[in-house]
Amino acid sequence: MRSADKLRLRLRSLFLRSRVEAEMAAEISFHIDQLTAENVAAGMSSRAARHAALRAFGGVTQIEERCREMRGTKWIEDLWRDVEYALRTFRRSPLFTLVAVLSLALGIGANTAIFSLITALLLRPLPVQQPDRLVAIGNPIRTGSLSDGSIRGDLYSYPLYRQIRDRNRAFSGVYASGRTGPLRVRLAGAAADLERVRGRLVSGNFFSVLGVRAAQGRAFTPAEDRAPGASPVVVVSHDFWVQRLSRDPSVLGRVVSINHSPFTVIGVMPPGFFGDIVGQPTEIWIPVTMQQQANPGRAFLDRWDESWLLLMGRLRPGTSMAQARVEVEGLYAQVIAEGASLGIPKDVLPGPDAPKVMVGPGGTGFSWYRKQFAQPLVMVMALVALVLLIACANVAGLLLERAAGRAKEISVRLSLGAGRVRLIRQLLTESVLLSCGGAALGILFSLWAGPALLRLAGGSSPIALDLHLDARILGFTAAVALLTGVLFGLAPALRATRVELAPALKENSRSLAGSGGRWRLGKLMVVMQFVLSLLLLAGAGLFVRSLRNLQSLDLGYQRDRLLLMSVDPVAAGLTGARLQDFPLRLAERLRAVPGVEKVSFSENGVFSGTENSTTTTVEGFTPGQGKALGNTELNYDHVGPDYFTTLGTHLLAGRDLGPLDRKGAPLAAVINEALAKLCFAGRPPLGRHIKVGDQTFEIVGVAADARDHDVREAAPPRYFTSMEQAVDIGSTYNFEIRSQHPGALVEPVRQAVRAYDPNLPINEIRPLAVMISDALNHEQLLAELAVVFGVLALLLASIGLYGVISYTIARRTNEIGIRMALGAARPAILGMVLRETLLLVLAGVAIGVPATLALGRLVASTLFGLSPRDPVTLTAATIILLGVSLIAGAIPGARATQVDPTEALRYG
Repeated sequence: MRSADKLRLRLRSLFLRSRVEAEMAAEISFHIDQLTAENVAAGMSSRAARHAALRAFGGVTQIEERCREMRGTKWIEDLWRDVEYALRTFRRSPLFTLVAVLSLALGIGANTAIFSLITALLLRPLPVQQPDRLVAIGNPIRTGSLSDGSIRGDLYSYPLYRQIRDRNRAFSGVYASGRTGPLRVRLAGAAADLERVRGRLVSGNFFSVLGVRAAQGRAFTPAEDRAPGASPVVVVSHDFWVQRLSRDPSVLGRVVSINHSPFTVIGVMPPGFFGDIVGQPTEIWIPVTMQQQANPGRAFLDRWDESWLLLMGRLRPGTSMAQARVEVEGLYAQVIAEGASLGIPKDVLPGPDAPKVMVGPGGTGFSWYRKQFAQPLVMVMALVALVLLIACANVAGLLLERAAGRAKEISVRLSLGAGRVRLIRQLLTESVLLSCGGAALGILFSLWAGPALLRLAGGSSPIALDLHLDARILGFTAAVALLTGVLFGLAPALRATRVELAPALKENSRSLAGSGGRWRLGKLMVVMQFVLSLLLLAGAGLFVRSLRNLQSLDLGYQRDRLLLMSVDPVAAGLTGARLQDFPLRLAERLRAVPGVEKVSFSENGVFSGTENSTTTTVEGFTPGQGKALGNTELNYDHVGPDYFTTLGTHLLAGRDLGPLDRKGAPLAAVINEALAKLCFAGRPPLGRHIKVGDQTFEIVGVAADARDHDVREAAPPRYFTSMEQAVDIGSTYNFEIRSQHPGALVEPVRQAVRAYDPNLPINEIRPLAVMISDALNHEQLLAELAVVFGVLALLLASIGLYGVISYTIARRTNEIGIRMALGAARPAILGMVLRETLLLVLAGVAIGVPATLALGRLVASTLFGLSPRDPVTLTAATIILLGVSLIAGAIPGARATQVDPTEALRYG
């Protein structure tokens, strides 16, 4: 038979089964009738002829089965029958079905939700043409970085980008993508700016390299790169058009003001395209040559020392990633070697410690969030996997319990000739159907849980990820469902089909051959649940205590009494003397706001995300004596008067920088405790000097260390100088405002800034406590999820224990009745049940404690201020497990004490 004929027969057998069966029955009947007619013609009676024809034809049922096997669809038909039988069985046991499906839904749904986050953040390619051909050049996590100084290999200046773009042979195109800084976007005719518009400065070939076409109008072209300031145009996202422009049909040609410069909208991108920054969707794209208009007061395009761009290239056909890496590294080295001829200042050339060139796959785009959440997501994935294992053990226990009630049914089927393999397959079909039901509910659960986890992870700064279900996520869920169904269904199926027929067929028999084995397997399932529950409870305790340590840590300042504000006077057009006087004048205005106690300012400040460092000479210190300094690079900050007093940082010696430390006065500096210990080793630092270039500062004070950039890291050696005495400072100023209620001052301070200068952009204004909370987001995420999953695991384990103890009491009803008839008191019966419960829990603890200690090193890097083998945490987890388990065992134990001895003996 030809393949096409076989396929047609199989399709007819599946979709026209009734007709095919009728045709087969008619064919068999025809042949039997023919044989009967021949026998009658040979002289037999009709009845004898019919019997002889049937004997000659063979068994009709057997022939029908052979015909079905020849169609090649028998296994599908058997599977369908198993499914129908399983569904009827579930309808007869709705409570069992509901408990099993809900248990699995929680486990599978949690795994799907976390995997959808991992997919969106780490795995999903950009919605562009052939994303696998894209190559990221630079550090993909530095999406909003700006580095002033030497040429880098992880972030690029615009002149360096042009050299790589024009001289490479590995790519068909290379684009540049960089930060815009805060944008003040106002629509023509509007009275106020749009809030929080995310923009990106990109080269003219950005969209062509990605292979994305505009849905309306046009995208940028290389013509937008022809000259600085010559292309005042923008392209907006579909969401920006819908949400900000209200689907304006005449959007093309509409003028928007960006930081007071007019730009014309020339295109709208298609739905679903949000740029190359994952987690921070871009709403508006600006030509990189318009950088100075987008960032007033800053000119980066001709500067080799301003690194602020990430690059993305598209491989030429036939070019590999390895070849592209060699090409970029060679070009980078060549540009550095040609520095003088290219006009690169000598002091900008990279030193031996400069970051190396970074080249890697770029199909998943750039994302700062990957650094922050990749490790926590992997850990959470491990937690939910443990929860799923506990759910599997729980459902396996339910199936074992259910198998005891179906012993007679299984025995009857075995005695009638059903094969054990066939029954195992049917029972596995039931378990897989349960897991599929759990997966279906789990997907619905994940649709809610995924966005909820994003909100939890983002804190006060929401993270935008595309969490739609795709083939990868659905495939993962299907694989988990299938594996889960087999995992929790195989052992109960093997146990259920291993029965002794004679005892099982007795009408009133309460025993099941192999029940001892079933009972041992049930105990094993409960013990495994306790082991995994102890792991989760101990992990939750470690994460919670680590978070508490971070939250209660003395950071060196009064975190709950500070409001931080970042402003950009350069963007408002301030220059010269006005810029020099700006921080003092605004600070004076802010001090007049009711509720404000003190005000100071700084260049970097607290949790600003920026840092300064420079080569420094410290009087009395020889470079090389301290490993922490190495090449004498020291961190520093320019600050305003009473900076340390405003923060609440203790001065260990000397004084704070004050109003007298102004331009023309002797240069003064305050050092932190770490620098004092490193350079002076107990000698008095006051009166010593720090030399930076041609400036020499006298040390006038020593301040206590402050963790003002990273809560987890100890303060590095740092010094502070007066901002009024600084030669060169950045354009962004950070104001530290002290108050009893900093959260209530956000709007009054904002109004005071508007009153001072309505054009002065506020980049950020938040209470310091909120900023620190956001800095601890991934620790808080781990702690909260670990607690949720630990409680869920304990609940599932308790349900499993309850089921096993209930089963053993049902088995031992006759024994309990005899004990009570012989005078056993009810407390003794309860004690017997609790002892058995305690043995199971202690077995789980005996295995779980060493497992917890052994696996503790896997989370050691995420903990702060405690060991992964912390005895307090492990003891508390063990006590909680014991307490809840004894309660779960006491409930059926109490029911056992109510057994009527007379009824029990009669039943036995």
